[in-house]
Amino acid sequence: MSEELLQRDLQKNPEKIGKWDFYNIGATSIKNLKEYGIIRNVDYGSEEKKKVDALIVQKKNVIAVIEYKKPSEFKTEIQKQKAIEQELEVARKLDAHIIIATDTKDTIWVNVLTGNKIKDEKGNFIKEHFDPKDEKLPELIEKIKYSINELSDQIKPKELVNPTDLAKQIWQDIWSVSGATPENCLYTFVELFIFKYLSDLGVLQGIFNFNTLYSSYDGNTEDEVLETYATTIRPKIKTLFPENPIDKTTIINGTIFVSKDQKAVQGYSTVFKKVLKKFKDYGKLEHIDYDFKSQLFESFLKESISKKNWGQFFTPIKVVRAVVEMAKDDIKVGTKICDPACGVGKFLLEPIITKLDQFYEVKKGKLIPKITIHGYDKGFDKDEQKTIILAKANMLIYFSDLLKDNPTITTEFAKLFNESFILKTNSILGTLSEPVENEYDLIVTNPPYVTSGSSNLKDEIKKDGDLVNYYKINAIGVEGLFMEWIVKALKPNGKAFIIVPDGIFNRQNDKNLRQFLLDECLIDGIISLPIKTFFTTPKRTYILCLTKKADKKQIQTDPVFTYFVSEMGESRDVYRFDIDQDDLNEAITLYSFFKGNKQSFSKINTDIRCKIQPIELFKPENHWCVERWWSTEEKEVLGIKDENLKLKIDEFPTLLDEVSNSIISIKAEVEELANDANKPKFIKLAIKDIFDLKIKTNNSKFTKTYIDKNKGTIPVYSASKFPENVDYGYVKDKLEGVKYFEDCLTWNIDGSIGKVYLRQGRFSLSEKVIPLILQKKYKDNLDLLFLKYAIEMEFSKHYFGFDNKAGKGKIQEIEISIPTDKKGKFDLTLQKQLAEKFKRIEDIKKSISDELEKISSTEIDFE
Repeated sequence: MSEELLQRDLQKNPEKIGKWDFYNIGATSIKNLKEYGIIRNVDYGSEEKKKVDALIVQKKNVIAVIEYKKPSEFKTEIQKQKAIEQELEVARKLDAHIIIATDTKDTIWVNVLTGNKIKDEKGNFIKEHFDPKDEKLPELIEKIKYSINELSDQIKPKELVNPTDLAKQIWQDIWSVSGATPENCLYTFVELFIFKYLSDLGVLQGIFNFNTLYSSYDGNTEDEVLETYATTIRPKIKTLFPENPIDKTTIINGTIFVSKDQKAVQGYSTVFKKVLKKFKDYGKLEHIDYDFKSQLFESFLKESISKKNWGQFFTPIKVVRAVVEMAKDDIKVGTKICDPACGVGKFLLEPIITKLDQFYEVKKGKLIPKITIHGYDKGFDKDEQKTIILAKANMLIYFSDLLKDNPTITTEFAKLFNESFILKTNSILGTLSEPVENEYDLIVTNPPYVTSGSSNLKDEIKKDGDLVNYYKINAIGVEGLFMEWIVKALKPNGKAFIIVPDGIFNRQNDKNLRQFLLDECLIDGIISLPIKTFFTTPKRTYILCLTKKADKKQIQTDPVFTYFVSEMGESRDVYRFDIDQDDLNEAITLYSFFKGNKQSFSKINTDIRCKIQPIELFKPENHWCVERWWSTEEKEVLGIKDENLKLKIDEFPTLLDEVSNSIISIKAEVEELANDANKPKFIKLAIKDIFDLKIKTNNSKFTKTYIDKNKGTIPVYSASKFPENVDYGYVKDKLEGVKYFEDCLTWNIDGSIGKVYLRQGRFSLSEKVIPLILQKKYKDNLDLLFLKYAIEMEFSKHYFGFDNKAGKGKIQEIEISIPTDKKGKFDLTLQKQLAEKFKRIEDIKKSISDELEKISSTEIDFE
């Protein structure tokens, strides 16, 4: 226990620096901070014994670690460097952003990711004194936190913090004269941005440079300047960055100022000059904030009147970065990565942005990649082809530092861009037209998900014998075909992180797809994202984490990481404002700890949004919509309100078809259960005869306080509203006076009354939980799972509750029906079969309820 935390009441009332909590706690260890819920409750290894002088924290996320030194210990550079090194390992374990070392007069600010001192906008080391009472301190910390990363130790220049303001202005200029869609305005803006950008980098020089063209307005008409751009500069850019000879795409393709036959469009020369002036007034684009492209796409999307067309290439950047963070440990030299529905390429580019030097080398005029990225997209018509062009332009900006240092090898960069992003123009199937197998180490993607129109793709598949043999599952929708492609395209032990819609997890017609996933893969995790995470769909979506089995005979024994995200750090409307609540970030952090300790992680997890589920729960006939495994009471604690699905009137029939098909398949399964020819005989036994009720639970002295003083590894189950959670804690084994149990049923006197729980392994119980331990003579011929359901069925007839407590005296005479064989002996096989039926019927009832709830809760938009 930390007396300091208690005496100063810091647990409930910490000091504040802006919106963050400030803990000035030199006498408190990392372990104490963890136990009191100030930082995340995970294993920090040997660092747990160490003490930090102070922390700045936001909802268990450590923003900064502060190290106070005596002036005599902070005079020389060696002393200062030593102070930084003392805290660096602790800061990294805590996943902090900043180290602040100070002797109250002199202060050093350090980027934890690099270990380097942080610089201001002008490139000078920050020397601002650390004073928690300084009103300007939160603004400085916010700027640092926003700016620094693995590549940068410098606060971003102000003019580059939000470059999308320029894009918005230019969008308005272009749209006002052309009436073009925001999509086409975006393509045109990107082309002119590339022109200005390549000029500022020194790639375009002389008569091809932006400044040369702009100065030519002196002495030339506006029409002549636009003609020069169309006939001289644009071809030069395409010469420097040749098109892919197969799909004919390059890095530019705006069609507002220049027509499809490469001529200047008459009547647009005035607005062309206006746009160029805004670029010139904006200044050099040499140092680009790498968030720029993502901000750019989102900005144009907010203006779009045809948002549903943007789903093909828009995934919110917060979701992209969450997936990338989950996948980053699997990206090494030699890795082959794919996104089969890449859009503008963010899933492939984000992981490498901070590691360009590690993954790409320029040697003797050649650009040598040390990893392979392949982004595919469908380009069966002209409009579809533009996404790959944006992806290549995106890649050019991500590679800005390399390009700036090597401006004479543009064809090498173009070759890399063309090999990295490939348009599939040969078929309406796009990526799905090629039956790839065992090719990729890692696949990260957000494939399209639509059921209507997918029959056209399946008809196309039927024309090709190889594809017929490749796509055997007959899954619903385009997403089902992509899932099959992804799994088959992975190498053995390869990993996939896929954004999937709820249909894959809850449609009865897709149980074959779920069986395919279980047969071929290990299910590592499922993160439930909130409704309206995406602009283009009101459906709930998930991050599905898979590892392809090295051997199909392998049986998964590891549990599955599941997390219920309510908010992801931004508003879920078209405006996408930043908000404080960010469950997605927490999910990703916990997943990284889970990966290293799958079997034991549940013992240290205290986050009610996180559940570590046994793989046995993931049966193909069951739904995998993990958020449904949180009870109403748990949702109330989390402040979660169920959100209604919102559909356009023309989308509603598709939902009705989906629900109808699901219920028809459920009906067929119920009929199969009902047609069982076996009509067993039963005998009845009282609970007191089945179980040894003399075995008692722990007494009232076995409290949470006692457990906290004797922390160990044995879970203690209580009669809480959340019986699946070990909220009473973990206690040491073999303590004198403490009762322990193994592999038996338990029954709650209070709390979740009416439910029986099958507890496996070694555990202990609070005083409000009764152990139901089989009489020795029945241990080999009674099935615990069957008894669980049979007892619950009987208990439901007795109306136990808080006014009618279910103590031993009241339950001991209740009789349970147990099936027997022809000889009148207990039939263990039949018990197991009935237990499975009980479980399946419960799942079916829940599935029907969920399907009907979909319809009754759907809001219809007639606009």
